[in-house]
Amino acid sequence: MKGRNPFIFFMCFLFLFSCRQEEEIITNEHTNVIVDDNTAPPYSEVTTIQIKNYINKLFIDLIGREPLNEELENITSTLKENNLSDEIRQQVIDELHGKDEYFFRLHQDFSIRFIGGADSVYISAYIEQEEFERDNAFASGNIPLGQYKQYEIDKLELLLNARTDFQAAAISINEYMYRIAFNEIYDEINMGSENFVLSCFENFFKRFPTDAELVAAVNMVDGFPSQLLLVDGINKPDFLTIMTTAPGFNEGLTIDIFKQLLARDPNSVEMVANTNLLLNGATYQYIQSRLLKTDEYAGF
Repeated sequence: MKGRNPFIFFMCFLFLFSCRQEEEIITNEHTNVIVDDNTAPPYSEVTTIQIKNYINKLFIDLIGREPLNEELENITSTLKENNLSDEIRQQVIDELHGKDEYFFRLHQDFSIRFIGGADSVYISAYIEQEEFERDNAFASGNIPLGQYKQYEIDKLELLLNARTDFQAAAISINEYMYRIAFNEIYDEINMGSENFVLSCFENFFKRFPTDAELVAAVNMVDGFPSQLLLVDGINKPDFLTIMTTAPGFNEGLTIDIFKQLLARDPNSVEMVANTNLLLNGATYQYIQSRLLKTDEYAGF
């Protein structure tokens, strides 16, 4: 009997060790959930509070106010009844994009960032002052000054009408941004050709120019023949046309929209996809919609 004890002890040890190993494996087990055909599960776990928060966020970001109680309840019901589908989210976003409030909000945002918050009242008063100086110039025989003042008045009137023209789809986002920067108000904020060029690169492209780009752009703005981004130009309108039609302009818009709505930069895939859409005629509102429909934005 004594000769068998070591063997029995060894077998018991192996048994206990194997049990401990099996216990560890069971502890670390997990279950994979497979969704057939890559179909996302229904939004049954999204709460009413989350849906209402999403709606509030849409209203504030797009039209600058919270929804009225009736608006909130109606949209909440519609989203719930349709299982928060992309199509219904798009309908809600389209309705907000169609409101006058949306274009007031958009214009106010760009005005604050580009021209110190100058609104229609301020611009109209500016035009009246320029008209007074124009009339005095013509009356005193200073024809060149009178013509120059009329030129500035024409640009200010384009700025004054930028919001309504954009809302009516009479101009693109490119032309709209061109007008925001092509006026005396923007010039006074960014005095001097170099400051003007730097501000345009930062506002439109979200980057600073290279040394070569800066030299070429300043020369162009000052009225000398130059080439910027492989395009020839000779004056400030040429410079702004190049800036608002170059691929970098669409990249800047994409960055702008992502930062405003998702509080982050687009990744490389998102940048390429949205920039290409803009290059192929997609509207500013369409790019916004792509982000506004996402669960990331909604917080679901």
